[in-house]
Amino acid sequence: MKTFKHNSFQRRHAPPRPGMQSGLSLIELMISIAIGLALMAGITSLIAQQSAATTELDKASRQIENGRYATQLLREDLELAGFWGEFYNVPAPSSLYDPCSTTVADLANAISLPIQGYDSPSSVPTDLTACLSTADHKAGTDILVIRRAETATIPIASAVPGQPYVQAGLNASRTMDKVIGDGSDTSVFTLKKRDNSTAPLRSYSIHIYFVSPCNVPASGTSCTGSGDDNGNPVPTLKRLELTVASGVASFSITPLAEGIENMQLDYGIDTDGDGAPDYYTMGTNNNTGVAMTAADWGNIVTVKLNVLARNTEPTAGYSDDKKTYTLGAAGTVGPFSDAYKRRVFTEVVRATNTSGRRA
Repeated sequence: MKTFKHNSFQRRHAPPRPGMQSGLSLIELMISIAIGLALMAGITSLIAQQSAATTELDKASRQIENGRYATQLLREDLELAGFWGEFYNVPAPSSLYDPCSTTVADLANAISLPIQGYDSPSSVPTDLTACLSTADHKAGTDILVIRRAETATIPIASAVPGQPYVQAGLNASRTMDKVIGDGSDTSVFTLKKRDNSTAPLRSYSIHIYFVSPCNVPASGTSCTGSGDDNGNPVPTLKRLELTVASGVASFSITPLAEGIENMQLDYGIDTDGDGAPDYYTMGTNNNTGVAMTAADWGNIVTVKLNVLARNTEPTAGYSDDKKTYTLGAAGTVGPFSDAYKRRVFTEVVRATNTSGRRA
């Protein structure tokens, strides 16, 4: 038994034979650590690259979405410009009208001018200062006014005091006519449908599109400067909308699409009454340099949209210092020499109601 224990002990504690591995050496341990660190560095770099690529893809996706959304809103509104329900015998405009006016008389006259524009003003035009401040308009970008009736109808009993309405129907002579009135006095709405029931009402809509230097002002309702949008002002397409507050018609600002930096519009003018454009202009008569008259604005049948969208956030290491961007007849803008990526969205929109009546 003693011999067995002695032999067992010798087998368990016998010195290693030459060539046998008894553990890791210091050099092998250091090599293993170095390889592990290299692998970790590679994985970290790959994750960082994928994260950066994902971030840029997200920025590009938002830029494209905002640009397309902006042109979609403009397209849909332009296609409805000049819609006055069943009333179709719209007279030619005799003068330009104040887009900020909410008086019934001005609204009634303005139905003959469904599309009205301002070409790249450096400051807000005088007839817009009543509803749009210069601080809220990005200098050098176009302003677009669209007038129409809403597509939805309401009964007279549901009229809101202060809200302007359009009623289209048959008058006492059984001729198609229209009445522009205020919900505060519904007695003026006397038109009938063909079955002699009272014709419904449609809200009178005025939309004024413009590019603003910011989305969310630092204080109040107007853009103030570098403090807007939490210190990173983002140019935004906005819209003034005719609304009602406390029984009084007024305008309110609605932000629509972030990152819209410029908007330039080319208007297709129909001079022979066939419903098709004979030339395009930015706001001058036949490109002669003479400002368009009221009659010219009444002859708009198409509008070419040129919208410049930029990322809402800069891209590290990127410089937009060589590119220029074409915005229709207005020419090119840029280079901007900043870290924002940009894209131009262009679309030709037919003013269906004004061109359709001619065709």
